Amino acid sequence: MKSKYKILLLAVLTGVICLIFVQSSLAFSTTQSNESIQAKESLAQAEKDILEMMEKNISINRVNETYQEALQLYSAQLALEGKGGKANYGLIIEHVSEIDLIKENSLEASDELKIFVETYLDAGKTTNLSEMQEDYNTILASFQNERFEDTPALINQGYNRISEIQSSQTALNSFYMATSGVIKNFFIKNYLKLLIICSITLLFILFFWNNLKKLRMRMKFNHLTTQKKALNTLIQNMQKSYFKTKKLSETEYTIKLKKFKELIRDIDRQIMILKEDIFKTKRRK
Repeated sequence: MKSKYKILLLAVLTGVICLIFVQSSLAFSTTQSNESIQAKESLAQAEKDILEMMEKNISINRVNETYQEALQLYSAQLALEGKGGKANYGLIIEHVSEIDLIKENSLEASDELKIFVETYLDAGKTTNLSEMQEDYNTILASFQNERFEDTPALINQGYNRISEIQSSQTALNSFYMATSGVIKNFFIKNYLKLLIICSITLLFILFFWNNLKKLRMRMKFNHLTTQKKALNTLIQNMQKSYFKTKKLSETEYTIKLKKFKELIRDIDRQIMILKEDIFKTKRRK
């Protein structure tokens, strides 16, 4: 960043040197008009404004471009005046006024941004501000990209966003504390009843566990049997379409038959395992 400012400072100084050279070359031929003197003083003030921004570590790309344009205009008008032509320094004054306005806006935005960043970091210590990270980055980008006019308005929106998040999280924490307190009191007052209910439920599950397990295995067995019947029906219909009506090609028939047989073999394997589990359960009983 410092090297960048050195380059910009060199550009400003180069412009000043060029300006001095033009003025000195014309000093012998004519006397400067009041307008040219006023324009020269305005350019000198613009140089001070740019240096002030650099001292505050504020980017000066925008004002430097405007300054270079004003400097070129001034050199051209001064040369015209030296040749006896009618010079017009009005546009130069406008450029310098623009630089002054940008400087004022940048200083104001810089001060407000420093305070906002401190506020944001302090609030982040007690509040989760992750949901406004994008807004925070937008505020920083507006200043870094030299949109100084937009920064204060974005900062005000940022303050409002911080307040909204803090209020929301405070309300949520209050609700959580109140709810947790109610639940805690409920368990303290009714822990004996809850213990009895849990014990009875556990005994009931243990007592009927085998029956529930057998019921689940029976339901699975019936489901597998139904699937196998459905696959056999599909095979019969497919054979009818292939051998009788010829609506099915040989390739399609072969592929589907192979797939259906694989599914049936898998179902038979599951049924076999299930029968073994049912047999073991009966032996334990």
